[in-house]
Amino acid sequence: MKYDAYIFDVQGTILDFYGPVARALDAEFTARGIEASVGDIVRAWRQDYFERVAALDQTVDRWFPVQRVYRDGLVSVCEAFGVEIDAARHAALAASWQHLEPWPDVPDGLRRLRERALTATLSNTDMATMVQLFKRLGIDWDAVLTAELFGAFKPDAALYERTCRYLGVAPERAAMVASHPYDLRAAKAVGLNTIFVYRPFEFGSVEFAVDDADGEFDHRITDLRQIP
Repeated sequence: MKYDAYIFDVQGTILDFYGPVARALDAEFTARGIEASVGDIVRAWRQDYFERVAALDQTVDRWFPVQRVYRDGLVSVCEAFGVEIDAARHAALAASWQHLEPWPDVPDGLRRLRERALTATLSNTDMATMVQLFKRLGIDWDAVLTAELFGAFKPDAALYERTCRYLGVAPERAAMVASHPYDLRAAKAVGLNTIFVYRPFEFGSVEFAVDDADGEFDHRITDLRQIP
């Protein structure tokens, strides 16, 4: 079944965060002679981010930037791993989350999809980060939407409902596309169709990959060019 609109998660689904962030940390550690597991730190940093945003009380007028969440999270994660990084470097390393890269299937997959349907992002990342990222990468959307516009983070139901409203599409005629089950479950709860994207290297190694083994969602794909 083809839908009128496809709404995409970004970090992990559309863009690879692990590669760019791991390379930034590895370069820092190498330059400073630090011995630590880069992969474990990146994964812990990502988990720290989820825990921090879940605890934030956000509004449109009082928005705590996600980039600061990453910066503060790096401090905590480094402490947990016994890694000492100069405080002046925290912001620069956190900026690696603003330089993510598209998975190989993304440019062609999105181009094909836009020929027949609306496409939009729905990311928890700051608006400025998303706008600058996609401008640099040359990736076009019909709408770039982020949590900052709504004053709340996913999986708040309002984000999915209002995204459909802004696109002028009924939830049953739209599909949420994500590699994260929590995102798809929230979208499904308000009537959207769900497309799970399997990204085996989202966390750097297949052993840490998340999959839809039980067929919980409407569709499972491994490439955006497989989107129904």
